[in-house]
Amino acid sequence: MALWEQGGSSNGFQQRKATGDNEAGAGQRSTVKGVLTCTLATILNAKHSEADNCFVYKHLKFNTVMVMGLIREANHEINGSLATYQIDDHSGGSLEIKWWHDDSGEPMKPMTYVKVIGQVKTFSNKAHVVAHHITKMQSLNELIAHSIECLHASMSIRKQGELTGNGMTSNNNNNHGSSGAGQSQQTSGVSNGFTPVQNAVLNLLKTVTTMTGYSVTEICKQLKQFSENQVKQALEFLSGEGHIYSTTDDDHFRAASN
Repeated sequence: MALWEQGGSSNGFQQRKATGDNEAGAGQRSTVKGVLTCTLATILNAKHSEADNCFVYKHLKFNTVMVMGLIREANHEINGSLATYQIDDHSGGSLEIKWWHDDSGEPMKPMTYVKVIGQVKTFSNKAHVVAHHITKMQSLNELIAHSIECLHASMSIRKQGELTGNGMTSNNNNNHGSSGAGQSQQTSGVSNGFTPVQNAVLNLLKTVTTMTGYSVTEICKQLKQFSENQVKQALEFLSGEGHIYSTTDDDHFRAASN
């Protein structure tokens, strides 16, 4: 992955809470990793692939996205933790955003530009995003930069596909050999949706202050209580869920909420 692939989350429980049994993407874990910076039109025109368990639009494959747009409608449940927004980025249609929050922050209001990072889902053949992280845009320059990043991401992924001879390419590492161990790790000692090693890795990456992030070697040095294999499995899981993303190469990571 590269720097334009950014993402975020609040916590694993809230993400799973928002996933229904009838929603696309709620089945087996997808091997498509990373967070795609894209327009709303990309999501609205994408189709869900049962074979890859991801969403496909032209040469792009994705599950977790970063989008920006203007809130047109906002609905906050009274004494509840679910907020629903309709956002528009002028690329073609509006998109529903569902956000499970802890009531600690100020509710987003209509006519506010926001950045949203979350997972794409479908219900009744209609796409929406279950947000991990929502922030207000500080400047319209962010929207301009986002548009450029959308083009950059699309062109780079297309070029990667041409170089590898595969017309539809994504940040997809098929580490089938470690899937059994990873599943065992994820079901042992789970707290708030994460195992101890996943929590430790995520909390460490939240302290990162540089754009490069921490390397796998640096993470292992600081988390000596876990083996290198455990750390790598945690990184794979967190990256696949959109909680972290790789930066300069596949060995350096940052937390999506940074």
